[in-house]
Amino acid sequence: MITGDAAFPGGTVGPARWARQEVAEMDGRRNWPAWVAGGYAVAVLATTVWVQVAAAGADDASFAGIWLIALTIPGSLLALLLIPGELGSLLTFTVVGLLQALGTWYLLERLRVRRARRPARG
Repeated sequence: MITGDAAFPGGTVGPARWARQEVAEMDGRRNWPAWVAGGYAVAVLATTVWVQVAAAGADDASFAGIWLIALTIPGSLLALLLIPGELGSLLTFTVVGLLQALGTWYLLERLRVRRARRPARG
């Protein structure tokens, strides 16, 4: 347990011990919705960058964009149906994917909170 003020530099412990205690107190089980949604968001952004690089280096039409559409299903299919012509672009699919990541986080966080409130069985 940290004595004095828990925040380094005002506390009575050194920076290495303070950092070890802070890491030890982190509970990864509370943050799993953020890890899942954050991983999905990183996958969407990485795929977007890859599609942009592949499209810039290709002389002909590339199928690289299909990976982004496949990653962001069902939102990308809805965007293809509702947004006409060239507006269904890389930016649109990226925004749809990031909104899906946000929705995933929200739903998983609600599930986590609901399970945390449930009384223990036994």
